[in-house]
Amino acid sequence: MLLSDGMVAYAEPLAVMHAACFERSWSVSDFQSLLGLPTTIGWITDTSFLVCSHVLDEMEILTIGVLPFARHRGIASSLLSQLFIYAAARNVHRIFLEVAVNNTPALSLYQKAGFRQTGCRRGYYQMSGKTVDALCLTKDIPSDP
Repeated sequence: MLLSDGMVAYAEPLAVMHAACFERSWSVSDFQSLLGLPTTIGWITDTSFLVCSHVLDEMEILTIGVLPFARHRGIASSLLSQLFIYAAARNVHRIFLEVAVNNTPALSLYQKAGFRQTGCRRGYYQMSGKTVDALCLTKDIPSDP
């Protein structure tokens, strides 16, 4: 389901799912702040979510997750496909994100979806008491003919 008006109401379920997906999760108040911004767009299902920022002709994936029991079923790929359709219909030319260098499943997902590495942020993430680099990935969205 596409989140639009009233998205702040989804802050609690998003925080719960985020905590199930990530070691360092975002709080309800983090999601409330984010979802209150006019630039935030997102999708949520009973097993997954995708939240991004949309400014002019660019989007940034802020977080995407699939609950552990529902992984390896193509759900994240489906969310990305929905995002790409949404983006193309709104003349978005580029989508970017950061992903931990050690997040092999996410890197594989993004590579299959056509993202390419455009940079690296050293020590971007704190995981298990260690810093982990983030790869900056970008996907260009073709304009409709």
